[in-house]
Amino acid sequence: MSSAPAPAVAANIVLPVNEDGSLVDRNTVATRVAGKGADPEKKALFASVIKRIDYTPKIGTELHGIRLSQLTEQQSEELAALIAERGVVFFRDQDDLDYKEHIKLGRRWGPLHLHPLVPQVKENPEVIVLDSRLSPPSRFNTNDSWHSDVSFDTYPASYSILKFEQIPESGGDTIWSNGYELYDNLSQPIKDLLEGLTATHSSDIFKVQIANHGLKAFGKLNDSVHPVIRTNPVTGWKSVYTNPVFTREINEVTPQESKWILDYINNLVAIKLQYQVRFHWQPNSVAIWDNRSTFHTGVPDFRPYHRRGVRVTVSGEKPYYDPNSGTQAKAWEATANAIVAKQEAVEKARQEAEATASAKTA
Repeated sequence: MSSAPAPAVAANIVLPVNEDGSLVDRNTVATRVAGKGADPEKKALFASVIKRIDYTPKIGTELHGIRLSQLTEQQSEELAALIAERGVVFFRDQDDLDYKEHIKLGRRWGPLHLHPLVPQVKENPEVIVLDSRLSPPSRFNTNDSWHSDVSFDTYPASYSILKFEQIPESGGDTIWSNGYELYDNLSQPIKDLLEGLTATHSSDIFKVQIANHGLKAFGKLNDSVHPVIRTNPVTGWKSVYTNPVFTREINEVTPQESKWILDYINNLVAIKLQYQVRFHWQPNSVAIWDNRSTFHTGVPDFRPYHRRGVRVTVSGEKPYYDPNSGTQAKAWEATANAIVAKQEAVEKARQEAEATASAKTA
């Protein structure tokens, strides 16, 4: 696919309109939660994995041996659960994931979002184009701001599936940050405050693009209100759910307090390296992430090189907060204890072997 001519970007899509001439809201809502109730051990998925690389203990995993175009239904459900747990999962050499298979994979997890502004593939409007050569230059072509995809929609993205067809000779990485861990590391008084708040997410950034460059929207540009702390319906864990690009304000506090809260959260997302994982793209690499519990940003360090990718985005459920939700930190305790126990067992065996060898030479 990477050697084929790039398909035309939609410029003349027939726009659905209401009787009064207004644009139809093209956002969709999931009718089920993909991955919820999947096998916790993910035996079907891992039966095809020949190598697993966890980039950090809590976020980011690369799987080898998986062909995304050949997943069974059970494997795709287990993969959805793994992505919800790990935040983002990476794959290499997915050259057979063409537009048809790309769309097919996304639809296994829910209806596909049709972006109201980002350029689309004309024949497949579910596929959006992220191309550094598109004009006018814009944040959605080369993004350097942390965000969660289309959080301004009433039913924002659950999963996003991004494949890069053309990559720069150097630079152009993408970074994800862990919303679960951000929440877990807040002090209890701050958690108590945030759990009672909601925030307005706005598509203002796209409205500015339209005003400044005369662009044409493909659908409604929404504003929506979501909880500041969100429960992930797959894992049941709490995560912070605001971002610098789309979150306009916290609703229950003064404007000054809203700015302080959002600036504080945004700063943690950007500077806390322990929350982050960085992916270096190769041709036909694929990243799939959970927008409900991660933030991401492209790194605009690759000009004058060219970068071109395509993405499908799965519409999710309406964000909600359940005060009885669990946390990644609590779920991680058993894993952490097992890791420590294994390390201690290895060290004990080493010491015993040394003692035995020393006794033989005495």
